[in-house]
Amino acid sequence: MKYRKSRIFNYPADVVTKILLDTDQGYDMQELENVTAWKVIEEKDIDDRRVATKEWCAHSQIPKSLQHIISPKMLTWFEHSEWNRKTKTYSFVIVPHYLKKQVTCKGKTVFLQKGADKCDRTFEIELKVDIPIVGIILENLVLNALKQNEEQDFLLSVKAIEKALKK
Repeated sequence: MKYRKSRIFNYPADVVTKILLDTDQGYDMQELENVTAWKVIEEKDIDDRRVATKEWCAHSQIPKSLQHIISPKMLTWFEHSEWNRKTKTYSFVIVPHYLKKQVTCKGKTVFLQKGADKCDRTFEIELKVDIPIVGIILENLVLNALKQNEEQDFLLSVKAIEKALKK
């Protein structure tokens, strides 16, 4: 299952990416409603790229019909990412702590300059849960949570940019 969403920032792409991805002026990821914990495991800069591993823990309402398959502790994963400053592309692969062979997830966020003072941010993700019968249900649950997070991320990002530019 795939999801794609574009958003426009009223700031140049260089400003948006510097504040959100290359400084500590962004927001705390735990401000996202569905995120309970987030930490950087490893991060290193290699030329124009930042390569990182982060660990995420989410919470979500697991339907009763799936609680015998999915427990809250199963909503923890590693994100292996690369921020490419030259192409303004943030690529990631998600590796869950549980069901590693059944769940595949990857995506990217691309920041493009639009005109003199706008930035188009396009978020794309592809998720596959290879479990008979319930896989599609789980994909829908996860993608609905991701859609909420993407919207909330955009609003928090705008606030972080505005706060950083007022300093």
